[in-house]
Amino acid sequence: MSPNPKNKSWRHIYYLSVSAMFAALIAVMTAYLSFKTGINDGYLHFGDSMIYLAACMLPLPYAMLAAAIGGGLADILAGAAFWAPATAIIKACNVLPFALVYKCGWTKSPDRLLNKTTAFMPIVSGLITVFGYLLAEGLMYTFPTALTSVPFSFVQATASAAVYYAAAAALDKVHLKTRLQKMGK
Repeated sequence: MSPNPKNKSWRHIYYLSVSAMFAALIAVMTAYLSFKTGINDGYLHFGDSMIYLAACMLPLPYAMLAAAIGGGLADILAGAAFWAPATAIIKACNVLPFALVYKCGWTKSPDRLLNKTTAFMPIVSGLITVFGYLLAEGLMYTFPTALTSVPFSFVQATASAAVYYAAAAALDKVHLKTRLQKMGK
């Protein structure tokens, strides 16, 4: 199949390919660039930053797929397979704040990864992570035990937001989102 941007099959294959790339980035940044916390098999990582980038660059279902597969795979690779189902759900939900901003047209710079509106989305997405894992740990262990992980979840969300801000600013300088959008249309 030749790369014809007007062909719907081409766009689907293109977005699946970019989603697979993001799933791999998310898995690597989560499983291998991480620090064990020693609490409930948890670890700190920077993988959420790649979820935020995927959420800015891909249509909703593809970004959710990349986040869920990348996050779940990371847990399996990191030896915490027990967490993979919960992580897949939580990480797919991390995409929603970004998708809402772009879908509803709440940003005046939809061709940029980092703008006045998207700058707040890592905070919202980070809260989804904190409360998602609090709920998951509470159900898997106990809620008092789950509360011990909350500070680490905030550190992880903050670190991932910082990596996202730096990466998004750099990628905006080379107009990556605009280039990817042209290829996928």
